[in-house]
Amino acid sequence: MNTEFLGQPELCKLHGLLIAHLRKSDQPAHTMALLTRIWAEQADFMLQHLDPRWLVSAITTFGDHGQTEVQRRVGHSMNVLFATMKLYESERLYSGFTPDNAFKLKRLASAPLPLNMDRYALVSGGLDVNMLGRLWLDSKKDDVIAPLAHHLLNLINADPGTVFRRFNTLRGRKLRQRAQKQSANDDPEPARAPAKAKSHSWGIVSTIKASPAQIKPFITHHLQLGAEMIDIYLDAPLPNADLARLTHPKVKITNCDRAYWEAMGKPVMEKHQQRQAFNATLAYRSSTLDWLAHIDCDEFIFGEADIISTLSTVPDTNDALIIPPAEEIAQSYDATDLLFRRTYFDAGCDKAIIDALYPTFGTYLRSGFISHTIGKTIARCGVEDVRFGVHLLKKRGIEVKNTQRSGHMTLLHRHAPDWDSFARHLDFRLSKGSYRDRGQARLGLGDIIDILKDEQGADGPRKLFDEVCAARPEVLKVLEEHAMLIRVKSFKALAGLVNE
Repeated sequence: MNTEFLGQPELCKLHGLLIAHLRKSDQPAHTMALLTRIWAEQADFMLQHLDPRWLVSAITTFGDHGQTEVQRRVGHSMNVLFATMKLYESERLYSGFTPDNAFKLKRLASAPLPLNMDRYALVSGGLDVNMLGRLWLDSKKDDVIAPLAHHLLNLINADPGTVFRRFNTLRGRKLRQRAQKQSANDDPEPARAPAKAKSHSWGIVSTIKASPAQIKPFITHHLQLGAEMIDIYLDAPLPNADLARLTHPKVKITNCDRAYWEAMGKPVMEKHQQRQAFNATLAYRSSTLDWLAHIDCDEFIFGEADIISTLSTVPDTNDALIIPPAEEIAQSYDATDLLFRRTYFDAGCDKAIIDALYPTFGTYLRSGFISHTIGKTIARCGVEDVRFGVHLLKKRGIEVKNTQRSGHMTLLHRHAPDWDSFARHLDFRLSKGSYRDRGQARLGLGDIIDILKDEQGADGPRKLFDEVCAARPEVLKVLEEHAMLIRVKSFKALAGLVNE
């Protein structure tokens, strides 16, 4: 013991002696109390001076001798985690691969797992995040064990030689394969004669709760793109004077007041997502257009080719086209260009880019987005038995499969154009919106924000915003190098929203 802690502070040696005594069948009654006091009063010091092996020993000791139920539960759980890691990582060395070297996708063997378990879903699986996330949240319930547990979980997350990081690498490869395959399947866009464009009329339906100043740019932009009809359902009715500012022959506005819902024969639906889907489906079933897009007021369709040309290349067997999103990057108000970030898989990149750009939160945000990555749907009208969901088209309650993800259109999403906007919408998004707890097993964005609030108060989420949302030169450079950055120049309709 003296040799191992040579040159180390005496407190580290005392800590080691306490653990050694606690592994014996008998020890002085005050032994665990003293170890607990060290972690209650000197956690930062111990984390700075002890190597990971002794940190693991400390937390497993809490599992056997913790003074609270949480300490024992977290200690036992972490002990099982580290023991399992040691077993499979040791066995893996016989494969000839080093711990930081992920296997190849093509080497996947087709064989059942023990106990008839399902194989981990490489792209959609949340087992890895859920395991570590639950341990993180559970340890928060005890002030003594929390710093130790959180530090060890961060070490696991940062180490390139763990199964968690290797799965991140494999996930990125898989998504890049999918994106490349989808790109290869997309038909080239031939030049279209103007007369043919008439067979692909399109419009938009949106349920909106916003001011006329926010709605007007949304209308203007999409009319300029060629929308034949914009169907707006006002979730918060506006007075006639405001409605007059939005009047246009190609715009239909419906005030969704109590009289509207009574006429529909329905009570006012509690969730705004339900109201959105209902209104969109109502507009779809009465539409005389060829195509109808269901998007929100802070979303703007964007593409190099005009929309009619893009729609004309969609195979007749496809009922819908999914428009992938690009999330706005927050800048100062005097910025000349608006900047948007594509998902790494839509750009055909590796997930490792996100981990490198956003080292604290990238692991928890699958695409580096704080908003949706699914995209929104523009659907072929006239298909029987279909309904709009918030994102996708559904038939008899099941997502329509004969769709494709567009490689020629993007949905520019002004989800959090600045900190004030992000903070203003935060409570609603946590309770009722896109950050809400949906009962999922994995650690969600709302959980991350709750953790930041608990640890750092009301300004805690600013750490997330500054890392993931704010424009930083070094991040913009990497995004541009990997075709993940969209610059929007002289876009008057979008720019009109900057100061709203």
